[in-house]
Amino acid sequence: MKHAMKPDGIHSAFRSDQVAALRLSIAALALLPFSIQGLRRIKMANLKWIALVGLIGSGIPAFLFTTSQQYLDSSVAGILNSLTPLFTLLVGVVLFKRVTEPRQAVGVLIGLGGAAALISLKGFGASSQWSYGLLIAIATFSYGLSVNVVQSKLKEVKSLHITAISLLIAGIPCGIYAIYSGVPEVISQNEHGVKGLMYVGTLALLGTAMANMLYFWLTKETSALFASSVTYLMPLVAVAWGLGDGEVLGILHLMCGLIILSGVWLVSYKKKSTA
Repeated sequence: MKHAMKPDGIHSAFRSDQVAALRLSIAALALLPFSIQGLRRIKMANLKWIALVGLIGSGIPAFLFTTSQQYLDSSVAGILNSLTPLFTLLVGVVLFKRVTEPRQAVGVLIGLGGAAALISLKGFGASSQWSYGLLIAIATFSYGLSVNVVQSKLKEVKSLHITAISLLIAGIPCGIYAIYSGVPEVISQNEHGVKGLMYVGTLALLGTAMANMLYFWLTKETSALFASSVTYLMPLVAVAWGLGDGEVLGILHLMCGLIILSGVWLVSYKKKSTA
C-alpha cells in the first residue's frame, strides 16, 4: 500500500482511495472465472451474506487501511491488525451468541488496552494523529464481523466462491470509481504510475485474492476465532518488512505489541483435553 502511493518513497503516484479501489477491482478481475462459476451454483439466499462479506470483509477495510497507511508506518499498522481475533470474539459473543470464558474476556480487555496505548503514543509513524490508528481498529472490527458471517451463514459455500463473488460485488463499483477518479491518467502520465500499479497488482493478487481464499477456507475448516488467530504472525511479518524498509520502531511500540498479543493468546488458547 505504502509503495503504491509513493513507489520511490518520495514522489506520489496513486492516492489512497485509488489504491483501495484498484486493489479490489484487480482482485475481482483475477477471480472472475470463479465468481461466474459460483454464481451458477450458490443458493440465492446466500448471496446477501456474500455481499455483506464483500462490503465488511474487503471493501471497507481496504479504504480504511490505505487512508491510515499515509500516516502510519507499516510495522505499526501490522501490530494493530492483530486486534482481529479480539473483535472476532466480541462480535461472536454479542451478535452470534457464542459462548465465551472469563479468561477470554480478560484477554479482550488486555488486547484493547494495548491497542489504545499504541494508538495514543505520540510521534509514531509519519504523524502523531491517533485517529489514523483508530481507522485500523475499525477495519479489524470489520474483519471480525466478516469472519463470523462466513462461519455462521456460509458453511456450505466453497471458500473459493465466497472469495470470488464477494470481491466481484465489491470490485465492480470500485472499478468504476477507479476509472472516473483518474487512475488511467496516473498510469499513463505519472512517471511512477506503472511501478505503482505493479505494487497494487501484487497487493491485489497475494494480499486480497489468495489471502481471502485461504482465510475463508481456514474459517470453514476450523473456527472463526482460530482462523483470525493467524494475525499472531502479522506483527512479526509487518515489523520485519518495516525495518527492512527503513522504518523506526521504538521500545514502547514493541511493548504495546506484546500486550496486544498477550490478550490474543488468552482469547485463543485452549486447554488440552485430559480425556
